[in-house]
Order: sequence, then C-alpha cells, then structure tokens
Amino acid sequence: MDADWGFMRACDLARTADESFKLAWIAEIEAAWQVTDLDHGDFGFILAMADGRRLYWRYTSEDTGAGRPEDLAVTELAPGEMPNGDAPWSRPEALNKRLAVLRRLA
Repeated sequence: MDADWGFMRACDLARTADESFKLAWIAEIEAAWQVTDLDHGDFGFILAMADGRRLYWRYTSEDTGAGRPEDLAVTELAPGEMPNGDAPWSRPEALNKRLAVLRRLA
C-alpha cells in the first residue's frame, strides 16, 4: 500500500459519505503520513479545501481484499492546527501532481 492508494480509497469513502463530493473541492494536500504493512494501512492527509477550510482525513484499512473493514474519519482543523499523535508528516509533492491531473480528468 502506498499514499496514492490510501488517498484514492479515502476519496472513494468521501464520495460514499457525500455523493456530491468532487476532487475539485480539494485545492491542495498540505501534508501526509502513512504507516503500512501487508495487511494494514493507516494514512493521514491534511487537505486545503477550495472553500478555505482545512480538513484532516485519517483513512484506515484492515486487509480490504479479505473483506475486512476500512474507515475514513474527517476532522475540520483551525488555521495552522496539526493533529496529534500520528506518524511524521511530509509534503506530498507527487500526490499533489496526481491530484491536479485527476481534477482535470474529473
């Protein structure tokens, strides 16, 4: 599992929760983290939304190929706020480039 896969699954779950969700709502992925192994994925994404909000998406997956659960928790963040207790954050430059392409195709 990689950040691309985790982000796309998180987008799928966001679309399931809100059928009107569009990738165009995401202006930029400010930061991301991930902890994965063969059966488990845990991902975090801080999103700058086109409407000015900042959201924290935490996507977890327990071997979905075997039919185990996955979840997306969404938290609104204040300007400059960072969630506590997660893995080290990084700037997801490659993921932002893919997001830009996907927004054009959507």
